[in-house]
Amino acid sequence: MDTTPPPSKRLRDHVRPAAACAFSAVAVLYAVLCVKLTVVDMTDGVCDFGGCPRGLDSLLWWTLLAGLAAGGLWWSVVKGRAYRSGIGWTLAVAVALVALWPGWLGFSWLRGPHMDLFSYQDPGSSAVGKPLGSWAGPPATGFVVRAGADGVTGYDGEGRRGWSLRVPAGGAVCAMSADSPSGTGLLTFATVLDGCGGRLVAVDVTSGKQLWTMNIPHLVGRPAAGGSQAVTATADAVLAYDLATGAERWRSPLPAGAVAMEVAAGPDRVLLLARTDRGVELFALGARTGAVAWRYPMPVGYESPRIVSASPAAAVGDGRLLVFDGAGRVRAQSQEPYVPTTGETEWLVAGDVLYASVPEREKRELLAAFSLKDGRHLWTRAFENDWRVRALAADGRSDRIAVVTEGAYHHLWHLDPRTGKQDGESTVLRGLRLGESFALHGRTFVNLDADGSLPPIFDVAPAIGW
Repeated sequence: MDTTPPPSKRLRDHVRPAAACAFSAVAVLYAVLCVKLTVVDMTDGVCDFGGCPRGLDSLLWWTLLAGLAAGGLWWSVVKGRAYRSGIGWTLAVAVALVALWPGWLGFSWLRGPHMDLFSYQDPGSSAVGKPLGSWAGPPATGFVVRAGADGVTGYDGEGRRGWSLRVPAGGAVCAMSADSPSGTGLLTFATVLDGCGGRLVAVDVTSGKQLWTMNIPHLVGRPAAGGSQAVTATADAVLAYDLATGAERWRSPLPAGAVAMEVAAGPDRVLLLARTDRGVELFALGARTGAVAWRYPMPVGYESPRIVSASPAAAVGDGRLLVFDGAGRVRAQSQEPYVPTTGETEWLVAGDVLYASVPEREKRELLAAFSLKDGRHLWTRAFENDWRVRALAADGRSDRIAVVTEGAYHHLWHLDPRTGKQDGESTVLRGLRLGESFALHGRTFVNLDADGSLPPIFDVAPAIGW
């Protein structure tokens, strides 16, 4: 005669099938995810060089543990005959379905943050030609501008085309300023009489309105916007204009025989890098009058010198960062690491710090930070298995430095500018078509390749799904 089991045994008979179904569901989920990571997401590289998707090794162990736990529980269920209750099976199936959610959260934690494509502009929907660079408008507007040889296009905060500045037939955009202070950027245009670089134009980044235009024969290099001034060099002089109105403030003749190479403008001074009969020299001009305050012969190695900042005054020559005082004396200079100035070097000046990609014995690129106050090397950071620094940007929202690196995958890092320590785990950028050159503004990427098949801009967002 059958007797009713005690409540404790009935509870165990319900719990064991439910637990067995829960662990089985998680084991199956993790097994499917392991197959997906290895078949779809894994690169051609081996895991020792970062080719394995992040979290795969831990996921394999958890799959094994969940499978073992499920096997042990099913053995206990069969041995104890705890599978005869219809109520128990209904509960077990419900628990298994519920267990999939914490299992998925565990997988998301193991693989870390991912981002993928959110929105983009169709290729060829903006100026293509030879890309020159990009600007970002005030943070509140979210505006991003992409300039190419055949025109300039501004995109609003939602990635839609806000305005276009086209070039007349036969003309071209020759150069653009590196910065757009107060939301104003500078462009140089080709003219019929003077070829590339005969007209200087100030453009409002948000509206695309041309604030003023100045015909200037024989422009050299790209213009500079700094403080309240627009500065450009010609074949025989350095010229300064009011950034808002275009009114000429001063012109400073070049020394006899000098050839301008680069200019940079700041609130306190203007720097000119020029080739003279003494070699390559750095000239400091007063921001108010254009008078030469001092000149310094730059060291020249295998690479050409380059201006880093006008205020504070700093430049790189022969792989060393030189920081100058108000009288043109070298206040300090870095010794290590070597700072390259040519090729695909990435630089970022934020506040009084220079961030530069530097080589590590021709193995990979690191990110180094240097003080522009005293020239000190502040820190150097490697990026795990990644071998190349692709883009740098100052993230004003988080007061961090954003870095895009390339290895088996592309990663987005956010670093503390004072120490170089990462803020949280790096983000994997999944399936993005990045050209050889691009700029980063927040979560917006601007492609700067001449290949018209790439989207001119696109945004990324946290990945949803597997």
